[in-house]
Amino acid sequence: MRLIKQLGVVSCFVVLTAVGYQFRPAVAVAGGNACFPVGSQFTGAATQKDVNSHQQIRIAASEFTMGTNYGYPEELPAHLVAVDEFWIDIHEVTNEQFAAFVEATGYITTAERKPDPDLYPQIPPEALVAGSASFVKLDDRPKGQWREWWKFIEGANWRKPSGPGSDLEGRGHYPVIHVSYQDALAYAKWVGRELPTEAQWELAAQASAELKEANTWQGHFPLQDKALDGFDGIAPVGCYSPDSNGLFDMKGNVWELVQDVFDSAQHDPDLAPMRVIKGGSYLCSDNFCQRDRPQARQGQEEDFSTDHVGFRTVSTHLSSAANNQ
Repeated sequence: MRLIKQLGVVSCFVVLTAVGYQFRPAVAVAGGNACFPVGSQFTGAATQKDVNSHQQIRIAASEFTMGTNYGYPEELPAHLVAVDEFWIDIHEVTNEQFAAFVEATGYITTAERKPDPDLYPQIPPEALVAGSASFVKLDDRPKGQWREWWKFIEGANWRKPSGPGSDLEGRGHYPVIHVSYQDALAYAKWVGRELPTEAQWELAAQASAELKEANTWQGHFPLQDKALDGFDGIAPVGCYSPDSNGLFDMKGNVWELVQDVFDSAQHDPDLAPMRVIKGGSYLCSDNFCQRDRPQARQGQEEDFSTDHVGFRTVSTHLSSAANNQ
């Protein structure tokens, strides 16, 4: 874990953009809690649902072209990949779903734990506190530091997404954030599922490539978010039209963790591995980067968390109930 980030502003290692999105008004919901009711029936695609309301879409076995020959270096080269049939969550895991996991297991997330000083001798003990990285709005940044849009916030976690004093009131159907790869993996195991591989996720996202709707940043990043889509930040799941597979938010809203190590060749054995994240987030704009494509990929420390990274799960078999007893 690169907890050196706690000593200053967190680097902009996962800030991206989206291209050419068109505005579609979000569905009005009392309390701002949800656009797509978690656990409701969705028709128009092959689905399955378990006792934890993980409605999933079937993705048929396929050979497809993964990556690209024309993108960023980490996306190269384009290559054929065969993927067996699998099922993937219709939307990102929500606060409500994650809360059920925590209530049943007593699990404590990475952001809620004070780091072990023995594991991070290069960091002063007083800097080792529980918390997570958050995007800082322009008006909240120190004068003259408009480029520094990441900050480690002590006390920020999935329960308190904006730090001390915040809570999940009215946010049950928002994607859970401030969760690390380790947290996402623990949740997936509890529900009897897995995190998707990068190939599974990218295959499922192919249908989203032509979508013109997503929760992104409207305006000039990072100076102004006009919030034309009705969301100044993360949106509840399913507020935009699904792709032709029936999947919501494969573009924008929050980045999504997958199983794969980002770059094993450059991995420092003294640091936690970087895991791949896919799909972009609400910080994507049309003036900074071009990473809202299925082929785009970034790295995220597996024992660190932020307020624009979440996840969804997959299953490789039909099931009527999760194996969480």
